[in-house]
Amino acid sequence: MSAFLVRAVLALLVICLPLAPAHAEEWRVLASGLELREFLIPDQVGDLEGRQGGMAVLRINPDMYHVRLGSALNSGRMRSMQEWSLHSRFVAVINAGMFRADDRMRSTGYMRDASVEINPYIHPNYGAFLAFQPRKSSLPPLRWVDRKSDPDWQDVLADYDGIIQNYRLISRERENLWEQSPSRHSGAAIAMDRDGRLLFIHCRPRLSMYEFAQALLDLPLDLIGAMYVEGGADAAMYIDVDGYVGRFVGEYRSDFFQGSNRNFWPAPNVLGVQPR
Repeated sequence: MSAFLVRAVLALLVICLPLAPAHAEEWRVLASGLELREFLIPDQVGDLEGRQGGMAVLRINPDMYHVRLGSALNSGRMRSMQEWSLHSRFVAVINAGMFRADDRMRSTGYMRDASVEINPYIHPNYGAFLAFQPRKSSLPPLRWVDRKSDPDWQDVLADYDGIIQNYRLISRERENLWEQSPSRHSGAAIAMDRDGRLLFIHCRPRLSMYEFAQALLDLPLDLIGAMYVEGGADAAMYIDVDGYVGRFVGEYRSDFFQGSNRNFWPAPNVLGVQPR
């Protein structure tokens, strides 16, 4: 084989490798109904340096955990993920949605629970809802609502006290809904699988929305929907259960900051889980 051909094959491998997420450990049981798995995902920005980072996925059985909203409007101030966990006795917590530029306390999408209405307006471009805290005991504890696929979406929302609304990453038909883009950052997402389990997802490597969505489709998660809840250094997840502590923070959106982000930033609205 000629030297030119060898170089061409190696170059092709470098191009192709980042497209395939690397599977890591198997599911780790943290507590009954709470499982964690971490995957290695190539960082598209730093891939020339061979860097890889983790995508952490927490899988939650909603029959064993209450899903609750934590809000600065209701509690008085924004908190870090660790502070939210201590304040609300969450064993796991993640961003509930992006915040408005003109009012950090309020979400960009529709958001409420029984005690507070954070944003009363349904965002016309956000297609995913997570419904929790059913108003009748006969209803499922959680419902994933795809506004583009579920004609009864308004009726479902009326049956639940807790609602968050965000961008869809993938559709119910498991389609990647994003075009490729040069904009890349860390991300946090909330999803549901075919067995009705809730997933908290944190990806530290900086990916485009297309790459993030495609990674979720390629990984063995069997999702029926996923919503994007935050990006950059604000994207965070925290777990504290049965002696295990997991701190997952996002990276800065640009290289303007020197060094790497290692801290939780205050979050106005979070979604957490508590044992039933």
